[in-house]
Amino acid sequence: MQSQAASGNAARAEGLLIAYAARRTLDRGAPLGYLEDQLRLRFADAQPNAVETLIAAAHAPVTLDSLYAQLEALGPRLAGAPAGEGSWGRVKRELAGLFVIRQQSGASVRAEDRIASAKLLLTAGKTSEAVAEVERLPGAAIAQPWIASARRYDAVQRALDLIETTAMLDPHRLNDGAGTSVNQPSPLAPPGA
Repeated sequence: MQSQAASGNAARAEGLLIAYAARRTLDRGAPLGYLEDQLRLRFADAQPNAVETLIAAAHAPVTLDSLYAQLEALGPRLAGAPAGEGSWGRVKRELAGLFVIRQQSGASVRAEDRIASAKLLLTAGKTSEAVAEVERLPGAAIAQPWIASARRYDAVQRALDLIETTAMLDPHRLNDGAGTSVNQPSPLAPPGA
């Protein structure tokens, strides 16, 4: 029984190392290489969608640094007038921006402040909140490719979290390095789970 427990714990530890290596590789925007086969072998039974998300992301990588650089480049165009805005619309927008009444605790509605906030959120790794800020900008229509990339990055992070959780807690669907199912409950799982 001790041998079985040790084998299960070793398979979990190896799975966590694979998940961690995949996270580091994807964060750098590098190809997964041998990790692709390991992810399939160990996690495809437990989390097939997460594995496919990670493999697809490795073929078209999106990094936090690239998202930040793209947002930096888009900044001036995002703060400007929306495409197709007529002169009357521009006058109304500029007049509306002259006087802004808001509560002291309320968030700023200036485009420059929203862009700065989105950059800060990106730096903190909060991509979905950064996307929400960008979507509120006047030129948000030109940022659709950036928004799609940011959402892909967010989906990859969720998939990585799911793979790591599976390595730590999944009681039945995790596989070891030989592709054999690990039937040993995790030492981290609550009793009776």
